[in-house]
Amino acid sequence: MMKKTVATFFLSIMILGLLDGTSNASRINDITCGEVGPLILPCVPFLQGSGPGQPSTSCCSATKIVFERATSTQNRRDLCQCFKKVAPIIGVNPHRSKQLPKMCNIRLSFPLDSKINYNS
Repeated sequence: MMKKTVATFFLSIMILGLLDGTSNASRINDITCGEVGPLILPCVPFLQGSGPGQPSTSCCSATKIVFERATSTQNRRDLCQCFKKVAPIIGVNPHRSKQLPKMCNIRLSFPLDSKINYNS
């Protein structure tokens, strides 16, 4: 089952990355949806609720990299849209996604929630 989930996750990220790639080409240092996928792979078991109750060290390290590289407001919005599209595909547990930043000691000014409109 995990192999199927990982394959679905990567396929989703690759498709979103291809769709997203051209629109973000002008932003030099911003991270794209396609780049996030491989980074946050260690977080998938935690986010699904199938793993331990704490995110792994590699998950937290990757999550910190993503948040450090998402420097512009528009880039953060783009990544949130990517998350909103991929979350239901890979079966993200909403409670776990909200816990991830706090458990990894990342300070966000917004909750990581697939139901929020991040464009406002």
